[in-house]
Amino acid sequence: MANLEIIRKRLEKLIINNGYSFREVSLKIGRKDSYIQQYIKYGFPKRLNEIDRKKICLLLNIEEKELIDEDLMQNGATDNTLINATLLTGSPADFVTIDIFAPQANLPQNAMLIGKMALNYKEFFGWFSGNPYNLKMLRLAGDSMEPLFSAGNLVIFDASVLEYAGEGLYIIKFNQQILLRRLQKNKDGSYVIKAENPRYDNITAESNEFEIMGRAINTLATRPI
Repeated sequence: MANLEIIRKRLEKLIINNGYSFREVSLKIGRKDSYIQQYIKYGFPKRLNEIDRKKICLLLNIEEKELIDEDLMQNGATDNTLINATLLTGSPADFVTIDIFAPQANLPQNAMLIGKMALNYKEFFGWFSGNPYNLKMLRLAGDSMEPLFSAGNLVIFDASVLEYAGEGLYIIKFNQQILLRRLQKNKDGSYVIKAENPRYDNITAESNEFEIMGRAINTLATRPI
């Protein structure tokens, strides 16, 4: 068995050896012409859905197990467990599930993950510029980011951003908590960690005193109506 990266490389080699282009395979399985290239080069979608996988295997005359990774083989399903094709419009491959985290970094990993949300990336493409599988959410607690954000809001962040990439709002691990904060870099290499609420003091910290988990890119506000 193999991991997802090996599966993509294996498929690329099989397509080339059979004399096809990525575009040809995409069209032959009923997909847009860039579908296979996006999957192989960028890992998007994360996995081929069952129908696409079966079509590709028939086209390339290979056994389906050649394109099944370790996790899928062991679990018997994709990791998009929230997605039921009978309930949603479109293919399950068009959806991603986004992990939702709690704000306490000192909790066990399984307790930090408090939920998931399924989104059709075609409908919400404006939320991200890269791979939608990098999206995660943090449920905010407290009033430190008011008036910009309130407690209970879900902040969507790009978990592929693990280093400072200019002033902005980042999800960080600091003092046993997962926080949404504005980061600014000083000339001496230290950082200013800022809350939006003026009642909270700015904090100056070195890079080894906190960990960047991602950069905030959008929010889901929750307001009573």
